[in-house]
Amino acid sequence: MKFSKWMITAALAFSATAAVPADGLGNQGFALAAADKTPPPAPSVNKVTDQSAAIKGKAESGARVLAYAGKTKLGDAIAAKGVYSIKIAKQKAGTPIAVYSLDAAKNKSKISMAKVAASAVKYETTAMLNMRTGSSVKYGVIAVIPKGQTVEYASKNGSWFKVKYGTKTGWVNSAYLKKPGASAYPAPSAKTPGTVKSGVLVVNKKYGLPSTYNPGINAIAQRSANAMLADAKRQGIYLQTISAYRSYSYQSQLYSNYVIKYGQKEADRFAAKPGFSEHQTGLAFDFGGKNNNADWLEGTFGKTKEGKWLAANAHKYGFILRYPKDKESITGYMYEPWHFRYIGGDIAAKVKASGLTLEEYLGIQGK
Repeated sequence: MKFSKWMITAALAFSATAAVPADGLGNQGFALAAADKTPPPAPSVNKVTDQSAAIKGKAESGARVLAYAGKTKLGDAIAAKGVYSIKIAKQKAGTPIAVYSLDAAKNKSKISMAKVAASAVKYETTAMLNMRTGSSVKYGVIAVIPKGQTVEYASKNGSWFKVKYGTKTGWVNSAYLKKPGASAYPAPSAKTPGTVKSGVLVVNKKYGLPSTYNPGINAIAQRSANAMLADAKRQGIYLQTISAYRSYSYQSQLYSNYVIKYGQKEADRFAAKPGFSEHQTGLAFDFGGKNNNADWLEGTFGKTKEGKWLAANAHKYGFILRYPKDKESITGYMYEPWHFRYIGGDIAAKVKASGLTLEEYLGIQGK
């Protein structure tokens, strides 16, 4: 097309008043940008969870994208090739996030809103686990989840969790789930009466419990014992629990009977006075083989295949052999290859590796 004289004059007027911008269009480009009154499109926002380290989405290339949580600015970034990423600190689930963009002419887009979602809670199975159509064993099995698999939590009903596994969703017993990276056999609560050392409730001839402390068998310890006995059975080792929780009053009666029968000096080698028995914690178990009753509560149990299996594997389930051989001068009790104490998988593995008694490991007196 031909330029008229007035068009040339107008172009020269623009060039006399404008600097050259970086886009290479010269004065003409600057003038066009200054005259732009059209706001950019509202940026899109990808899903943001309480574990997100950035807000991401699509926006007009070259636009400056800003993100706010209420009046607090979370950050900003320049969109490149149609996308942006703004680094943020992790936000609480439910926090509303406002995102908008500004173009070169400072035109502001409409605001896009997003709400911080709770990240998916995941668990690992600690045993082969049935997935059922409902939250009870009365419901049918729709899938069998192998041990060590990851499932995604959806909801719960009592001790049953509704989870997603692959393409299936159903109910599983939460007793056989653990958080990823956590021990399948966690330490029991240390919020108990008595003496606690390094997170371990200590009960021996020096440290006791009040007569009013009667918690019953510990649920975590029982679950761990069940898992241990089930795994042993799969390996051809048949075990059973002979004794677990004992109340203060029952221990009092038991100790008195032993003193009458054996005399106090001998009874004190294997029986605890009331208030000083680990069984009162609900964390101590006496085990025996199902097919060798003659070795129950005897030193010979340590020579049986069942006793040897326990000594070699109990720590994997959070248990330690509480009164090892040739340690009576430290623990105050004779060798009891049947008596195991639950302290949790992590610390049990450390005690086992140390080769020490619990007293030695914790640096406390036993008698």
